[in-house]
Amino acid sequence: MFVLTVRVPGEPVQRVRLERASTTLGRSSSADLPLADRTLSRTHARIDVTEDGPVVTDLESRNGTMVNGTRVTDPVLLSPGDRVVLGETSIEVGVETASRVVVEEVEREAAVENTLFRSSRDLLRLQSQAVLAPTMGAEELSRLASSLRILNEVSIDLLRDLEPGELLDLVLGKLFATLQPDRALVVLWDEGGAFRVERTRFAEGIDPSDIRLSRTIVRAVREERNGVLMIDTQTDQRLSASDSIRLQGVTSCLAAPLFVEEEVIGLVYLEARLGKKSFVEEDLRLVTSVANAAAIKIQSLEKGEATRRMEREMELAWSVQQKLLPQAPPDLPHTALWGRTIPARFVAGDYFDYFERPDGTTDVVVADVSGKGTAASLLAASVQAAFQAWASEGFPPERICERLNDWLVRRIGPEKFVTFFAAHYEPESGEVLYTNAGHNPGLLVRSGGAVEQLEAHGTPLGILPGRRYGSDALKLSPGDLIVLYSDGVTEATNPADEEFGMERLQQVVVPGRFLPLKDLGESVAEELNRFVAGKPFADDRTLVVLRRTR
Repeated sequence: MFVLTVRVPGEPVQRVRLERASTTLGRSSSADLPLADRTLSRTHARIDVTEDGPVVTDLESRNGTMVNGTRVTDPVLLSPGDRVVLGETSIEVGVETASRVVVEEVEREAAVENTLFRSSRDLLRLQSQAVLAPTMGAEELSRLASSLRILNEVSIDLLRDLEPGELLDLVLGKLFATLQPDRALVVLWDEGGAFRVERTRFAEGIDPSDIRLSRTIVRAVREERNGVLMIDTQTDQRLSASDSIRLQGVTSCLAAPLFVEEEVIGLVYLEARLGKKSFVEEDLRLVTSVANAAAIKIQSLEKGEATRRMEREMELAWSVQQKLLPQAPPDLPHTALWGRTIPARFVAGDYFDYFERPDGTTDVVVADVSGKGTAASLLAASVQAAFQAWASEGFPPERICERLNDWLVRRIGPEKFVTFFAAHYEPESGEVLYTNAGHNPGLLVRSGGAVEQLEAHGTPLGILPGRRYGSDALKLSPGDLIVLYSDGVTEATNPADEEFGMERLQQVVVPGRFLPLKDLGESVAEELNRFVAGKPFADDRTLVVLRRTR
């Protein structure tokens, strides 16, 4: 029987069996499958079950129906793995297998030698620390090489834009090819705590009978975040209630949690039968590592569905964010100043700022928060507010960076960081004191055309607690420029995957150093657009230019 996995942003995932001859879908309560998606028509589409399989028909909906990225104009026959999109709702077509997964109660008895219960975090640590040792035999070397190859392949595959079903098929396919189990499954838990079987797979010639999971396994994985390895279930009393596992001929099995941080969202289970191989601890490490990578991607995909609904409102958010950026440069003596941020998405993780101090000096800042989109823009706004607070107290650039660093370490995880370039400028003398916290090197372009790079004084903010930063001083003469930019400028790529790079940036700003600053900024933007040749920009682009005029 065909089954639909229905994902509506902000709603629990639904699994719907196509038991009716015809099923209508839409936002109306009168639809056979009502969906809480305001972008749908009241009766949006219909799925008819035919002898050849399910057929989807768009019912002249306002926003249309897509199958695998193509808009439906005529009825389309669906196959397992197809993706149907109605408005913001994503539907994956699958086939319900004849086998069931049954969780059976077992008595909690003392652990035995043949069962390994290991913390998933320990397994990940051991996998990451796996190294070649001179004493390794050929079989151990082969296992290690195979594990590293699979992890590398999975990591690369997870960078692609995958649907959840494709992801799980990929994971099981890799594990089957490497570990050669007889049966495997992936289970996910919903928000209410009930589990649903997302994928099952059987080796050739293996009867797809019911898969019986010990509740001890489920409890160990879900509640204790443990990986479980049973080397010989024929002798393991802890998991032998009702002899359910042994009666299936299972001699070895393992289970690993799909977990992100402290949350377990499901499990991966593999088993081998009598006469087949027996799993070892290295196998459990591999499965745990693959499961962890898959869980991060699954959670990212689920959050992405909810995020897509929000992104239509991000244009408004960008207009608000623009108001937080300088609306015009300060009017400084002997100085011209210009800046602009262009987001890769609706909102930017880059930001720039000018801050005039009471003593007549001005801070010029460019920052880049790791990541893109809403989270990065919110963090950028927080950094901006914190920077202005400490600049108003008269701190020099290196002290501001140190305070910002400690503040970020306390508030964000290690996966987030901020590159930060702060220049404290004295317009009367042309003197500049700057600190570069892991940002791209600034460019000092002298009036005669010579270029100096303003290198980093330390790591980006938010990585190392207690980090201390240095600073350097320079003096601008009339006609000298300081050019600050984010990596979205120099790392923009063309269709051949070449980066724009520092050299091309210099080839624009050096000959254009006497242009009005806005014209110079437009020249950089035009050259970037010419270089990428229509390829979308992957990152925000910020450019700030300061010139001493006399």
